[in-house]
Amino acid sequence: MGAVLWITAAAGCGSNEPASAEPDACETDCAATGDATTASDDDDDDDDDGDDDDAVDESGDDGEPAADGLPCNVRDALYEHCMPCHDDPPVFGAPMSLLGYEDLLLPANSDPARSVHEVVAERLVDTGNPMPPGADMDDDDRQVLLDWIAAGAPSGTCDEPPMDPGDGPEVGPQALPCEPTQTFIAHADGEDDEPFHVPEVGADNLYQCFTFRSPLTEPTQATAWAPIVDDERVLHHWILYRTPTEQVDGGVGPCQMPSDAVFVAGWAPGGLNFEMPENVGLELGGPDDYYILQVHYHNTAQYPDAFDRSGVALCTADEPREETAGIFTLGSVGINIPAGGSASVQGTCPSWMTNYLTEPLRVIASFPHMHELGTSIRTDIMRGGVNGPIDNLLDVKVWDFEGQEFYPHDPEVLIEPGDAIRTTCAYDNPYDFDVTFGEETEDEMCFNFVMVYPIDLVGESRQCGLL
Repeated sequence: MGAVLWITAAAGCGSNEPASAEPDACETDCAATGDATTASDDDDDDDDDGDDDDAVDESGDDGEPAADGLPCNVRDALYEHCMPCHDDPPVFGAPMSLLGYEDLLLPANSDPARSVHEVVAERLVDTGNPMPPGADMDDDDRQVLLDWIAAGAPSGTCDEPPMDPGDGPEVGPQALPCEPTQTFIAHADGEDDEPFHVPEVGADNLYQCFTFRSPLTEPTQATAWAPIVDDERVLHHWILYRTPTEQVDGGVGPCQMPSDAVFVAGWAPGGLNFEMPENVGLELGGPDDYYILQVHYHNTAQYPDAFDRSGVALCTADEPREETAGIFTLGSVGINIPAGGSASVQGTCPSWMTNYLTEPLRVIASFPHMHELGTSIRTDIMRGGVNGPIDNLLDVKVWDFEGQEFYPHDPEVLIEPGDAIRTTCAYDNPYDFDVTFGEETEDEMCFNFVMVYPIDLVGESRQCGLL
């Protein structure tokens, strides 16, 4: 499936402002995140000099030029939206640091004939491939950067310290309210105890899949999970899938995703731990299942020593919880995007289907997925049928394939018997050939994987409106 069925307990973009969703996609010239991050202590003295108008013509105590000559408002905008990935050293696949003025004058990795700040200006207004991902920057900060670059990117002085973002929530297995019982992590081929060596060359955009036979002895519910983030220099995101299709236990290789794979958990930069409601457990599978950990690496800096054991730690229920959640698929497979053109695709789960529900379905989270030509995706609930009042469930106005994320719904959203549910996907196709539905990255998809309970109400048919 290429980079199929993507979602994450994280990472990326979107415009419906989910409670704990965070942006990612740190591999390009100016990345986004929902939290500002200050420079390390070693850089503090260099990152605080500049006001909006005065040029820098001063040296440090050792006679060397000051490293940071950014005006305050420019520095603050970069710190808030770019620093968590473009740190020193850069993390999560970002190709360069953006801590100071000199960093923005260097040749851009993507186009050495231009400086970094010139490419930043272009990406800030690129609706098809924006930076930050999902165009997730307020208009004032975006205009500050655009005006500064249009003026020739003049240096400045700033005596104000960077904004202190405070401590965010702790993330990782140590922060779970339970003891993890299952882990799925990247590993060397056939060697569960050895890390995966991310290639030094050819891993600028590497999808690697690690496969596992089920360690479970009976059907099991997951109650919470947390990311295991190992080599953050090269890790972009990961997704854990479950499938009944046989996989090699301990296998490593290119991703060949079976069509019956379903999302279990995921993470991208900015992603948090995920806890199920107290009375709800997520279907984790049983002894006849297999698991695929799909990891996206960006070794753009060509680190020779990138050895990674990233993945996920899950808590499981000792006793079955009262309610069981599962993944219900909305969207459409009727995709045909003309060469050089645009298209909009809709898939509607009709009210006659939801009329079979004996009680409301409760939606915990949405996991939208398209491929590289996608531009936006939304899901609406039409109360009582297609002509009824509309409640929006999901609205990702700017889709970013490299910054996919999950959208928790708190409070839960109800799908009532008789409601219709419509998912709309939009695409732009710059190529000279038509693009249709398919499992490869070069094909397209239009899915919203919603986590709902009680999943037993849905029965064996876990999709609606796709055809």
